[in-house]
Amino acid sequence: MLAELRPGADLRITPSALEALIAQPWPGNLRELRGVLRATAGHRSTGDITVTDLPAAYRSTGRGARLSGRERAERDAIAEALRATGGNKVHAAQRLGISRTTLYSRMRAFGMPR
Repeated sequence: MLAELRPGADLRITPSALEALIAQPWPGNLRELRGVLRATAGHRSTGDITVTDLPAAYRSTGRGARLSGRERAERDAIAEALRATGGNKVHAAQRLGISRTTLYSRMRAFGMPR
């Protein structure tokens, strides 16, 4: 997929970045993955794509696999609110109808980067 998105670029995904990508639920399936890789590869022309190169909402490798259905839905809602607001936590909290403090608490509980 990287070769298709950036022909001729010498890009690789590090194991830790690949682990972070695998840990995601990917509700948008390949279209969402392609968008994340397009955005990430757009910043590099050569070398390794690391976890820090990924968009913030996709860096977590934490508890994702151990979440209950309700927790996964909550984490997905938080991630979507953060994406929709460009990472603005105040606006994401407002969008979710929770306080900023609660948003930070839930992000910490889900191992999401702040």
